[in-house]
Amino acid sequence: MGESINVLVLFARHRVLPLSFDWGGRKYCVDAVNMVHSSRIGRAKLYHFSISSDDNHFQLTFDTEQNAWCLAASSFSPTAE
Repeated sequence: MGESINVLVLFARHRVLPLSFDWGGRKYCVDAVNMVHSSRIGRAKLYHFSISSDDNHFQLTFDTEQNAWCLAASSFSPTAE
């Protein structure tokens, strides 16, 4: 996917916590951060957040070099739509 998105985050105690994000004309509130890991592409450090919103699952990626967020993947529950 790699679609650019806006994300509302909380920076606390050297951690980034996504709270909500806008995608496809909708706002999704983050219910849980299920996993966080990082990777590198050149100089850029990427943080990958696997999150849940209602019964949907998303992977959000933060690029520290570009200071930008993107939606890397999504999975929708049939009952959530």
